[in-house]
Amino acid sequence: MSKAQFVTLDEVIQSLLVEEGKNSEHEYLRYFNLGLKGLKELAFDVSKNIRTVQLELNDVSSVVLPPDYVKYTRISVTDSSGILNTLGRENNMTLLEGAKRTTSISDTLDPPTFSYGMWSNYGQGGGNNVNGYYRENHDAGTIEFSDMKAGTTVVLEYISDGSTGLSGEEIKIHSFAEEALSAYIYWKSIYRKRAINMNEKMLAEKNYYNQKRLARARIQSFNKEEALQTTRKAFKQSPKL
Repeated sequence: MSKAQFVTLDEVIQSLLVEEGKNSEHEYLRYFNLGLKGLKELAFDVSKNIRTVQLELNDVSSVVLPPDYVKYTRISVTDSSGILNTLGRENNMTLLEGAKRTTSISDTLDPPTFSYGMWSNYGQGGGNNVNGYYRENHDAGTIEFSDMKAGTTVVLEYISDGSTGLSGEEIKIHSFAEEALSAYIYWKSIYRKRAINMNEKMLAEKNYYNQKRLARARIQSFNKEEALQTTRKAFKQSPKL
């Protein structure tokens, strides 16, 4: 992925400080703190920074979630050919420590299925998933697995908050969301200042949400175009009946 697609939090802050004619360390630290909050909000709703890690199951068949984890997008295992095989979600799996985890075929949720027409579903395995099952344990900050042995390596793809454990120059955001982050920092920087009139605060808030909608539209459009290209490629390679 091109580095030009991203800007650092430091770059966003420095640019905003130049625009406002400020250069103090106090203002930088204040904007940095606001930028972290804005970055997380945009990561949840707009940019969705996806990371991939390999985690090994411990003795109780679970993995500890990364510190920057927000929400998983896919949990899978790699087969001998290097292909990712998605695991099934089991909402009825027990989360009690020490309890034996079993799966109920009728209540399991398989990986996404493909719909064709109004009634048919292809790829649906009738509740069976030979790769194993999982359930997220929010209280413990783990993901629990059943039908899988300790030591098994799982591949976790997840939405990151984009900042935990990183420095200012390492924290990045997609260029499409740069203006939205800058607008958030400015809005929050004047939000509690009594000397700033309410009209300016409202305009700053409105500008942030406008920039946020624009960023979301740009990123979604970009992703959709990638999806369409993939679909067209698959269509060209399929046999004609």
